[in-house]
Amino acid sequence: MTAYTGPIVDAHVHLWNPSTTPRLVSPLVKSLRWSPRLLHGAAKRAFPSNALRFVGSPRYALANYMEEDWAGDAKLDGASVSGFVHIEAGWQARHPRDMPRETAWLQTLCGSRLKAIVGHASLGHPELATTLDAHLRKSPRFVGVRDKLAFSLARSVMNWSAGPDVMEGASWQEGYALLGERGLTFDAWCYGHQLRALAKLFRAHASTPVVLDHLGSPIGAGGRFAGVVESDAARDRAFETWRDDLHRVAESPHVFAKISGLTMPILGFDFHTRMEPASVAEVVDKIGPFVAHALTIFSPSRCFFASNFPMDKVSLPWTTLFAAYAQLSAHLGAETQRDLFERNALRFYLETKLAP
Repeated sequence: MTAYTGPIVDAHVHLWNPSTTPRLVSPLVKSLRWSPRLLHGAAKRAFPSNALRFVGSPRYALANYMEEDWAGDAKLDGASVSGFVHIEAGWQARHPRDMPRETAWLQTLCGSRLKAIVGHASLGHPELATTLDAHLRKSPRFVGVRDKLAFSLARSVMNWSAGPDVMEGASWQEGYALLGERGLTFDAWCYGHQLRALAKLFRAHASTPVVLDHLGSPIGAGGRFAGVVESDAARDRAFETWRDDLHRVAESPHVFAKISGLTMPILGFDFHTRMEPASVAEVVDKIGPFVAHALTIFSPSRCFFASNFPMDKVSLPWTTLFAAYAQLSAHLGAETQRDLFERNALRFYLETKLAP
């Protein structure tokens, strides 16, 4: 096993407490938290089948995941894990102007390990500017926005956006451009088949700093998934299409790539179904082609590693994931590894932020 002994900033973490904060699962958790067995049974019946397939298991969506839980996971021998970036995590609000409550919650809850906050805002909403102002008032650590775009016409796939063409709307694109005018970043998350449309957006709005989350989450590019990919040949086609379309995204020099989320069930590796966790060597073998392609087309100067915890926790421990990242980047040398594990994330989220 190749060790990395430099500093680490985990650039994609979600925190939640369904017992005290507004989440989709909060009513269920509050009513059945006295019995974990009943809670998990009820969740399996209440969750839509596509949601269960997406998360792999409702276990981590139902449980608290707070700063101390992440700190307990994020322990790599010889390395110093100094902090994390929080990415919006499904906070429920009656009105978009209430979304900054999550930013306020994080600012009050977290200590110095929280390096930056990427909050939610609906980019096509007419009150977007007011929402951004509220985020900025709630915390000096607010640096950007994620407005999820992931959408599939396949009924077996969970959707995270109102439709397949949200990013093509004029009002949404105006909101996207406003982020750049405010010196704020954008975390873009879509499915693999949406990458071409995303590349077009990036070419049209080069002044908004953007990072592609999870390398575009190509459905079934690692194995069979929910009727969308049902053969090895279909898996290979999914990978090849993703590879080519990701190259189109990388052609925009202002776009960064977040190497994360590659062990989510939707890719089809099925790590979450195993009795014993995958070894570091197995993870390296499976995600290696994805990581190598991203590093080649974006270059290491525009990439950084992240965990996507606790979403990826259903598939493997944090330590296994980051040990795999260390092996996959060892040939690049210690200084470049430090860029990938720490400096590029801080450069993207903190150095691009300007005063509003």
